Amino acid sequence: MSNPYTGLVTSALRKSQLLATSSYDSTIQRMALEEGALLQLWKAYQAFLAELSHQLQLGFEPESVKVILDSLHSQGRASLEVSELQLLLSEPGSWLSELLRAWNQLLRLPTLAEEKGQAGNLIPTHNIAGPVPIEISFEALLKWYKALRELILRQRANLEEC
Repeated sequence: MSNPYTGLVTSALRKSQLLATSSYDSTIQRMALEEGALLQLWKAYQAFLAELSHQLQLGFEPESVKVILDSLHSQGRASLEVSELQLLLSEPGSWLSELLRAWNQLLRLPTLAEEKGQAGNLIPTHNIAGPVPIEISFEALLKWYKALRELILRQRANLEEC
């Protein structure tokens, strides 16, 4: 059975790799390349969830692993691939947790009140109250790219064997 999401996953992975290995002339170019690579990694991950859902014949494009897991549980089914993703997400230090935290961090715009409130503080309050911000760098992006690519290739091979 042909999976319509496979090409999207492959394309987004390749784009993320190209962006993360591109040269730059300025800080703003570097930041744009890093953010672009992170966007493509997130797209690859989301497309892979849709690919997995299609392979498992769930009939929808999931927003998260939890949605897939809930759907499988409601049908009395299980999937080792989905369980592996859930395990990675449950570990705060895993590469997948870091990738998704970096994505959410990128999406979150600081409010004006946060910027004003921290102007006089020697220690930013977000470092005390919340998770440590993820450093988005070419090294981190390439680490996430390699881990996601490896996971996708391995899980595809496992699903084809079944």
